[in-house]
Amino acid sequence: MGKDCQKSPVKTALKCFVGAWGFINSTLVNTTSGDIITQDWAYPVPSGMSLFTPNGYTALLVTANDTTRPDLRPQGLDQSNPSSSPDSEWAKIGKYSVAGAGPFHLSNVTGEKGSEGPEGVQTGEFLTSTLPARLGPYEFTFKFYNDCAAWNLHQDVGAGLQRVAWYYRLPDQDED
Repeated sequence: MGKDCQKSPVKTALKCFVGAWGFINSTLVNTTSGDIITQDWAYPVPSGMSLFTPNGYTALLVTANDTTRPDLRPQGLDQSNPSSSPDSEWAKIGKYSVAGAGPFHLSNVTGEKGSEGPEGVQTGEFLTSTLPARLGPYEFTFKFYNDCAAWNLHQDVGAGLQRVAWYYRLPDQDED
């Protein structure tokens, strides 16, 4: 394939992102000491997924894990009957989960290197979120691995902390 026929790194990265992604793990790291914050509710493996569309939108849902953090995931809540459980149980769902969605853009993207895929910066804006403080702009760096079957992000979250999350590609669903 001639050089003129190759896809741009941004188009390659977009193709890598498009689809559904599950969590491998998530850590909050102190950037001064390098220590992992093990008290973080999403540590070591949150539940949830991230979705990316070909036209540049993303949706993210993250909850505490039913297996590793069952104390943060009250069972038996019934949305059709909110009075069936105390407010303190409902509050856990709000405190230990976040969802958001909006447009995203890719920049500073470099090309593939063997089985390592593109890497760069993703910026975007959550237009809707379960947590009002998450509305607005976001930014993180990304890098793909294993022919775009996995990727990781690094996002500065303030106070000398960085979120590091790893994702794996979820299989496409049959269209039948």
